[in-house]
Amino acid sequence: MWQMPLKNPPSLVQAGRGVHGLRLKREEFQLPELWCLHLYNYHGELTIDGQDFEIKPGRVSITPPNARIIYRFQGESWHAFAHFELSQRGDMVPMPVWQDLDENYGGVAKSLDEIAGWLPSMPCRSSVRLWEILWQLVGYPYSERTPKKQLHPSLEQAVRDIEVQLAERLSIPGIAAAANISHNHLTRLFKAEFGLTAEGYIRQRRTERALHLLVHTTMAIKSIAAEVGLPDLHFFNKTIRGATELSPREYRRQYGTSLAISEG
Repeated sequence: MWQMPLKNPPSLVQAGRGVHGLRLKREEFQLPELWCLHLYNYHGELTIDGQDFEIKPGRVSITPPNARIIYRFQGESWHAFAHFELSQRGDMVPMPVWQDLDENYGGVAKSLDEIAGWLPSMPCRSSVRLWEILWQLVGYPYSERTPKKQLHPSLEQAVRDIEVQLAERLSIPGIAAAANISHNHLTRLFKAEFGLTAEGYIRQRRTERALHLLVHTTMAIKSIAAEVGLPDLHFFNKTIRGATELSPREYRRQYGTSLAISEG
């Protein structure tokens, strides 16, 4: 049981779906400054600060900053995640480390997909929805409304799908079809809203997520590459260097937390 300060809403830093178990069957890392929520739909093993848990579909874990996390995978494994900061002010609320969500799994999974999709254009809305999820997990239902920036419905669907599926091989025609819109129309919407093509937007979001993971986690660089949908390490290095003029290792060394640097 963790003591979690929930008087104020969290500040969501990253969210989406992560893929693991492709290159490494065991991963060990820390998030020195961030809390982490993971929602599972596979079988495996997890150790948090020396305590062992069995991963099964429908379970959720919460880890505080600096916790040492060890995963043991049985193959390709996908989970939803949210990395966030919490103010240390206010009363502490007991938060279970590990829960079976049972019939509530679908609702939490949908909410996590929504906050990942909203994050680029509506970070406040994403943080408030995450706050609601956290209160649900401690057993205190909470509801909050926040003003939102309205996107074209098809563009909102496309952005949400990209955020959720960022680790996967994305197809622009497939994204357009899922949003019930033509490829050309989708491109025009992206250009009007973000000043980028859909391909450019995906490239930007993969780069942003990769930089976040390099700075705030101790994940191995090859694991980060897979996590953001760029499993080819040569291309991943080229992408990071093109965005920052630094290699992934150099970027982590310059901007990462002390623990991230030591693991880099």
